[in-house]
Amino acid sequence: MRVLLKTCLIGLGAIAIAIIVGFAWLLFDSRGLPGPQALAQFAPASIMHVSDPCLKTASVAIPYGSIGTNLRSALGAVEASEDDPGVLTETYRGFTHSGGLHRATLSWHISRTMFCGPSKALNRQLDELRAAAQLERRFSRRELFTIFANRLEFGEDMVGVEPGSQHFFHKEPSQLLIGEAALLAGLAKAPSYFSPIKHPDRALQRRNEVIDAMAKTHAISEDEASTAKASALPIMTR
Repeated sequence: MRVLLKTCLIGLGAIAIAIIVGFAWLLFDSRGLPGPQALAQFAPASIMHVSDPCLKTASVAIPYGSIGTNLRSALGAVEASEDDPGVLTETYRGFTHSGGLHRATLSWHISRTMFCGPSKALNRQLDELRAAAQLERRFSRRELFTIFANRLEFGEDMVGVEPGSQHFFHKEPSQLLIGEAALLAGLAKAPSYFSPIKHPDRALQRRNEVIDAMAKTHAISEDEASTAKASALPIMTR
């Protein structure tokens, strides 16, 4: 009995050590990963032109305050309601005690854009988690949110909320109304499918889903949500 107990304890100890070593590797080993330094340009102190080898075109990045309350709330609501990171990332977030659009979620989203193409391979997912850990060590939550917003793609080679807002509304992101912010935030999921120019019915439904998500996360009141959903789709045709 004692031998069996001793064997079990040794086995549990070995498992615990393996978990600790694996988590330390995840957090601190950056070998073979894209460097996070280039991402700093996407969290600028003032508006600036940016470029990245993984993005199709040069773009414009804006600081956190210029994103605007409505658009920040809309982006947060979308991710909180639809985020499905998978088992590995969910486990990682459990270790870091993060949920919603917190640092672990933001860093995971950004890390997927650092490899110039998606992949479901296990080694890629592990690399993305390692990259996410490096991003969390390097950037604050506000910086991560700013990078995330400035790297969203809205179709037609538009990267970032500034070009997207200007293209669809001829406005700065900070000037967007609730319905406009919800439309832009929802569009990023599938720009072609939810195009308000090509598919206005889909875009309207998608916008209203985001407005509902904003109300659910208490970013806006139910009255504000009802008013925004009743408004017409504020989109210019080509």
